[in-house]
Parts: sequence; C-alpha cells; structure tokens
Amino acid sequence: MHPVPLRLGTLAMALASVSLQACSSTPSSGRPSPAFSLRPIVVVTTPPSTTGPYASVAVDNHFHDIHPSDPPSIRQNRPFIVKNEGQNLHNFTVVGTSISVDIEPGHELRWNRIGDHLKPGFYTVFCKYHAYLGMTGNFYVTK
Repeated sequence: MHPVPLRLGTLAMALASVSLQACSSTPSSGRPSPAFSLRPIVVVTTPPSTTGPYASVAVDNHFHDIHPSDPPSIRQNRPFIVKNEGQNLHNFTVVGTSISVDIEPGHELRWNRIGDHLKPGFYTVFCKYHAYLGMTGNFYVTK
C-alpha cells in the first residue's frame, strides 16, 4: 500500500466536494451567481489529413499514429510510410499476411499505394523485435 496516492485521492475528493458546494451556492436573491455558472468545455481538434502520404514513425519502441486504442482509417490510394527515427532496428509485420519488413535506423518503408499491399479491412501490426514492449498498432484500409 502506498500512502502518497491515498493522500492525493483524499485531497482530490476534498477539492471536488468544495467545488460542488461552491457551484451549488446561491446569493440571497435565490439565483445562481454568474461566477459559479457551469460552462461547457469545448475541445477544438484539427481533423487528420486525408491526402498525401500517411506516415507512421517507429521510435522509442512505439508506432506513432497507428495506436491500438485509436486506429486511423487510411484510403487505399494513399502512399504509406513507416519511418524508423529511433536508434534500434525495427520491424513492420502485418498480422495475417506475409508482410514482415525490417527497417534500419534512419530508413523507411515506403509504399506508393497502401492498397497495392493491403486490401480494404482492419489490420494489426507489430515489431517482431519489440512486440513484448507493446510495439503494436492497428489501422483500417478503406476504399
């Protein structure tokens, strides 16, 4: 048992309680104070590009931009690149296919059209050297 997370959790609960009490307080007029009105949180994101090459970077024993928790959709007519920007030899293996390519540090795997190598569908990839460290990825190839 670690006492630090317990203290942080207790502190977080106390702060949440104070915040809720502050948000529910009203002045003597009976109307909520504008200072305590709830405002929606707006998150602005830039949609991913749908043109030009789709690039994934292999570095730190991780595939960037093809995360298992948020697999991208890549049109079959787009170029596809996997760049090894790390110091280690990496590999790009596509589960269920015969594709298994080693990528030296500073080099890249480049396909002019991903659809020439993979038909539309869902794919899981891994680095055969670092899969045990979680170097995996997922993506969709679409029409």
